[in-house]
Amino acid sequence: MTTIDWEKKIKIDTAWVDRQLINHFSDKKLKITIRGYTPKSTGNQFSCESLIEELTFFLPDYVHSEKSKKQKFKSLTSKYGHHNAENRLDIALYQEAQTFFGKKNPITDGKYGEILLFALVESVLKSKMVAHKIIGLSNANDQIKGGDGIFIGNYEIEKGKFEPAILIGESKIMQEFSESIDDAFDSLDRFHSVDSKAQFNSMEFIVANNTMFIDNNDIDYDKIYDLLTPGTVDFKKQILVHPILIMYNTAKINSIETKAKNNEELENLIKNYMEKEKFNFISKINKKVNLLPSIAKIYIDFFIFPFNDIDSFRNGMYFSIHKVPYQNKNQ
Repeated sequence: MTTIDWEKKIKIDTAWVDRQLINHFSDKKLKITIRGYTPKSTGNQFSCESLIEELTFFLPDYVHSEKSKKQKFKSLTSKYGHHNAENRLDIALYQEAQTFFGKKNPITDGKYGEILLFALVESVLKSKMVAHKIIGLSNANDQIKGGDGIFIGNYEIEKGKFEPAILIGESKIMQEFSESIDDAFDSLDRFHSVDSKAQFNSMEFIVANNTMFIDNNDIDYDKIYDLLTPGTVDFKKQILVHPILIMYNTAKINSIETKAKNNEELENLIKNYMEKEKFNFISKINKKVNLLPSIAKIYIDFFIFPFNDIDSFRNGMYFSIHKVPYQNKNQ
C-alpha cells in the first residue's frame, strides 16, 4: 500500500495545540487511547477565549473543500476580475463559513464541538479531514449515525508503529462526564449495529466526489478515492478509528480558581486535578467497553476536556463567528 504524506495535505496551522492547550496525559491500552486536555489559563482564571479565537480562524478550512474554494474564486473573478478576486477571496470564504454555522441556538448546536474535533484530529492525529459526513448515494439525506467528520491518515497503534486508517469522529458536549461517555458509546453502538455496519461496508456507501475535501488535481486523488470506497483493496486494508471529543462541566474548576493565587498555581492545581481524574476517566470508559464486546474490537481515541462552564465555550464561539451575542427570538 503506497504511503501518503497526510501531513502535507493538512492546511491548518497545527502548532495551535501547543499555543492553546495543555496535554496533561495520554494513556493507551490495547485499542483505547485517552487524552486529557485543558485550555491554557489566563491569570488565575480558567479561560477558553484564546482557544475560541484560534478555532474561529479555522472556519474556512473546516467548511470549504478545495473544490468549493476554487469555485468561489472563479465566481469572484468573473464578477470583479482576477486581482480583486485574490484580495476578496478570504473574506468571501469566511462569510460563507458564517452562513454554514447559521444563527442557531449555540446551546443546542453541535457544530462548535465538531470544529474543535476537526482541529484536534488534523493536528494531534495528523489525519486529513476528507468529508463532514458519510452519505449513502441511494439517499442523499441519509447520514450514518456516529459521524462528525471523516478523516484519513496513518494511525499509531503502538509506539512507532502506524497503520493506514479511516477515522470517523464523534463530538459530545454535555453537562456531566458520565452523560457524555454514555452518549458517545450509544452513538458507537448505533454505528456498529447490524444495519449501520452493513451500510458502511456496502459498495453503495461512499463519500461522493463533490463532498471530498481533497482537490481533484491532487496527485493522490484517485488513491484517496479508493481509500473511501468500500470494497476496494485499499479500503479493506484500513483499520477503523473513532476519535471522540468529550467536553463536560465540573464544579471542581471553580473551586480551583477560587483557591489559586496566580497563573502558575492555577495550572498546577488543574494538572493535579487531571492526574487524579485520569483513573476515573479510564475506569468509566473501560466499564463501557466491557459492556459492548463489538466496541472492544475497534480503535477509540478520546480527547477529554473538563470545563467550568461549557456554555461559555458555545456562546463564545457563536459571538466570535457572528460578532453578536445569540438572541432567542422566542423570548
